[in-house]
Amino acid sequence: MRFYSIFLLFCLGLCLPSFAQDSPWFRYDLTYYKIQTAATGIYRIPASSFAVLGIPFKQLDPRNLRLYHRGKEVAVWVEGEEDGRLDAQDYLDFLGLKNREWSSTEIAIPNPYVNTFSDTTAFFLAYTPGEKGKRMELSSSTDVHLPSADQFEVVQLQVFADQYALGKMARWGLRSSTPKEGQGWMSSVIAPGLDLDFQLDSTFTKVDSQSISLVLGWVGRFPQEHVPLLWLGTTSKVLRTLPSPHFSGFEARQQSLVLQPGDIQEGKFKLHLAKDPVRNGDYFSLAFAQLTYWVPIGEVSARPTPRRITVEAMHAVRFRDYCALAANYLLVGHRQLEQPSLQHANPLQAYASYRASAAGGSFDTLVLRMEELYDQFAFGERTPWALHAFLKFYWPIHRPQYLLLTGRSIAPFAQVWKENASVFYRNAPQSFEFQDLVPAAGFPASDSYFVKGLQPGEPELSAMAVGRIPSKSSQDLSNYLDKVIEQESSGKAESKRILHLVGGMNPAELVRHSSFLADFEELAKRGLPKVEVATYTKDTTAEVQRIDLSKDLNAGVSLITYFGHGSLASNELDFGYVSDPSFGYANAGKYPLLLINGCEYSNAFGPSYSQGEDWLLTPKKGAIGVLSTSSLGVDLLLKRYTEIWYKQLFAVESAAKPLSLGEVMLRTEREFLLRYGSSLEHQAQLSQFLLLGDPAVRILRNAQR
Repeated sequence: MRFYSIFLLFCLGLCLPSFAQDSPWFRYDLTYYKIQTAATGIYRIPASSFAVLGIPFKQLDPRNLRLYHRGKEVAVWVEGEEDGRLDAQDYLDFLGLKNREWSSTEIAIPNPYVNTFSDTTAFFLAYTPGEKGKRMELSSSTDVHLPSADQFEVVQLQVFADQYALGKMARWGLRSSTPKEGQGWMSSVIAPGLDLDFQLDSTFTKVDSQSISLVLGWVGRFPQEHVPLLWLGTTSKVLRTLPSPHFSGFEARQQSLVLQPGDIQEGKFKLHLAKDPVRNGDYFSLAFAQLTYWVPIGEVSARPTPRRITVEAMHAVRFRDYCALAANYLLVGHRQLEQPSLQHANPLQAYASYRASAAGGSFDTLVLRMEELYDQFAFGERTPWALHAFLKFYWPIHRPQYLLLTGRSIAPFAQVWKENASVFYRNAPQSFEFQDLVPAAGFPASDSYFVKGLQPGEPELSAMAVGRIPSKSSQDLSNYLDKVIEQESSGKAESKRILHLVGGMNPAELVRHSSFLADFEELAKRGLPKVEVATYTKDTTAEVQRIDLSKDLNAGVSLITYFGHGSLASNELDFGYVSDPSFGYANAGKYPLLLINGCEYSNAFGPSYSQGEDWLLTPKKGAIGVLSTSSLGVDLLLKRYTEIWYKQLFAVESAAKPLSLGEVMLRTEREFLLRYGSSLEHQAQLSQFLLLGDPAVRILRNAQR
């Protein structure tokens, strides 16, 4: 009998590294073969799998095969490698894993057993001639010496992922887009109660009933003290009360309980969790429950054997030397956006070619695919921090100016109704009409966090101008590209007319928002005296008032600024979806920027088709850009931001060459933080201002100042 020395790996926690790429684990001259795993077990690669990939396995020395996971070489077993040949009956075995959440040294992870984005991790197989790979140790059964112990540990785990919580709140309900306390997958809020069933493994006939412990992973869901009630039994039958844990706010707290012999009846027990009815608004969840007990060593023969899985597919990967690829304009896309459209053979490459042309600005462009960034900068795992890790590596070398995210995103916790059940994108992406092509940098959705912290000494500031085209297909990207080309190639003077739209839920809000827009108008006329401003104010008590902007839009306007309440589907003054023919929009070649001061108008991160992306992606009409928040908007902060934004856009010193939208946003961000400070609320609001559109676009380019 043979034993691979991997037995203990099933019992030990994984050390989770960061995405740092200071010392790359890969080589540019080698081909790597990516193997994806979503469950823990022994994975086998038969020799025939090498043949399918076109690898002449009879000519390679299997002793030079090497396997990597999360940047570290891992030990494998290669059957029959002693003769220096990989024969048809030979194979390679390795311990594959289910993906887990990445660790953080600063914030306790509420649920370390569920990765935010996917259960799938990746291993990379390489052939390194002349360099032997790491191997498992082999022992015969006669060489095995069991430790001087009379029992071994068994761990059973229940993991909860019924909801994704966004975690700790700041003032006004704002949340940072960076990882924060209380963020992750967990159970629903426990109210009024939850029964957990525990069944000891029936393969063990004897259990040490004196040593049974239970660890509960609690997570707070509201800023107050939490005191859950626990007892053994059910809602109606209390067998024994247990100590209540005490934790506060959005804290993640682990509670350890030691059970008594009488708690286990016929190999099982039931635990009831509830909130104290006296404590109103006490919201908390459970992330996991881990039961640990001991079995006599004589039961070792009954221990389940590791799951064995045959590797069905491997994908060849070559890594790129980005150090040698200088660019000042980065386009991040996906292979789906390189499929032919009605206008372009490869819309993503066509966009890069246009921006590299004289008409497009003569930029040095570089196209990046998210799939390749996942492999090279996140060890093959789907996570937005792959792009952040790339930029931390690339930006100090080449210092690019613009970052254009060309694909749609969809959050892992987005839900749709499928076959009489609600499903998450994380678990069932095939149930959604479109896929996550270029992810957001964090939640609530932010794109600017990709470029935070790149500039030494300025962690709160964006180092690059960022925009997103929420393309679900290559046709969407083509449609927007044609609008950009049409608008930038026009020699006509742009309209000096802008529209101001005033919303509000009551007369006081209407007065307040009107005064804001009056201040913005003054700033505009100070920099561009001949600008014409038309203001429309909501004049009904209804929540939403439809407004007809077709005459204004079709005649030509450069900017539409709204201030009031809103959502991703409409505003209080609702000018509709531009693709809706009932609104009569026909403004080809005269595409304005929409600056929407409300909530969620730039939210293109769920399964719904938002009004903002409709205005951006509809061909031959609509907008050239949409600037708004992806989440909650606080009117005071929106007013402060827009005031500075107007000052920058209409600045006298920029008359010779108007600033690009990205440059205006960078200047606005810097002045905002200098003037008002870098509080958590300010950083959250700034990071969730998203530009849907190209950050290199300029509005009022040809307007006489």
